Formats: sequence, structure tokens, C-alpha cells
Amino acid sequence: MSSNGTKTKLNIIIGLIILISCCFFLRSFLKHKQEKKIIEANYIILQKLESADVATVEKNITEKHKLKDEKGGDNSNEISNKVYFESSVFMGDSITEGLDFYNIVNKSSVLAKKGVNLVQAKQAVSTLVSINPQRVFILYGMNDLKSFESPNDFKDNYTKLIQAIKQKVPSAEIYLQSLTPVQAKVRQENNSLSQDRIDKFVEKVIEVARQENVHYIDIRSIVKDREDLYEPDGMHFTVAFYGLWLDYLRNHLDD
Repeated sequence: MSSNGTKTKLNIIIGLIILISCCFFLRSFLKHKQEKKIIEANYIILQKLESADVATVEKNITEKHKLKDEKGGDNSNEISNKVYFESSVFMGDSITEGLDFYNIVNKSSVLAKKGVNLVQAKQAVSTLVSINPQRVFILYGMNDLKSFESPNDFKDNYTKLIQAIKQKVPSAEIYLQSLTPVQAKVRQENNSLSQDRIDKFVEKVIEVARQENVHYIDIRSIVKDREDLYEPDGMHFTVAFYGLWLDYLRNHLDD
């Protein structure tokens, strides 16, 4: 190999060494500069904390947690409705069906179908045997207002349903619920859904609960002065209703 070729090769090697050294130095310099900025930033934060009023800091922390709760932040002390009601079954019509539609509780906890009345509800009793729930929450009546002309016929069929449940699942706690109110426009358009008629059917639900020695929960207050909870049809409810409904039931059970 010629002396010129050897010299050229040596220059290349020296150049690479210098380039690598420069890169290493530049990386170390930038890293040091970044660390210095972080230290300076932390020092400024510490200075601000030292001069801050303790009460102000506590207030900011409280407001932060409050905002998190309002936005639905996780709270390890609270039990979700799916867990709380996992051993329960909700029987009813399309209103109860919303618990499944909106994924409020487990699908297995809902035995409800649009348009179902008390006569048809008896078909679901056999399913309760396989589920064997601890509690059964029952909400019928809206379709029965159209099916039964007489409130007493409504009561007789309700009684038969409760007796069938007690026979098939004797260990279950049974909770009857009042019919839910409808908006004024619905009452005006349909005589079978008048307020007087709804009230009479609610009275029969109370009578059945007393005679059969089961629980009764009046849920009408949930939607009192809350027109915003209704769907446009004036009978069904938005998803917001379902959270309030289950909270109401939970409070009742806890009491």
C-alpha cells in the first residue's frame, strides 16, 4: 500500500474519532442543560410552595377532588350498581328493560320486555328458578292500564304473580314498586293513562304488598318536578333516570 493511501486511511480514522467524541460531548452537554432546567424549575415550585398559604393549598386540593367526583371519577369506597345488584333480578316492561339497554346492571339481572303485562309476566317466573336471586324488584302497570279496565283485575293478576314467585323462589326478598308517572300531554291524549287511574292502580300495588307480606317502594318522587328525565314520548326515561332510580333503591335497602 502506498504512503498516500495509508495517510488517507489514517485521516479518516482520526476524523471518525473526532466526530464520535463531539457527539458524545454534545449529548452530555444537552443532558446537563436539561437537568439544570429541571432543577431550576423544581426550585421555583418549592419557593412558591414555601410562600403559599396552607389554607389556599388545602382549598385547591379539595376543589380538585370535588371536580373529579363530579366528573364521575373512580371511588374505591363505592360499589357499582352491577356489583351491588348482581344477586338481584328486575322484572318489568320496557321501563325496566332500560336497565339492560343502557348497561346499568348485568344483563342476567333483567327479566323485562317491551309491552309485557302481568299476565305475560308469569312466563318469566320459571327463569327465576335458574337464577335464584336474593332480591326481586318488580315494576309492572303501564301496559296493564290498557289491558285491565278494572283496578281489581289488575290486583288479582298481580297477586297471582307474587304467589307464583314465592312458590318458585321462596328465599327471595320481593320488592313491589309503584307505577311511574307520565307527563301531562300523555294523560290528556289517553284516558287509560289518567292520573286518577294511575293512582288507583298504585293503591292496588300497595294492597298486594300488604296482603302478600312483601316490600313496597314508592318511586314516583324520583321524577317529581323533573321533566328533563323523560323521553319525548312522555312515558319512558332517559339514562339519567336509571342512575337516580337505583340510587333510590340502594338508599331504601340501606335504611
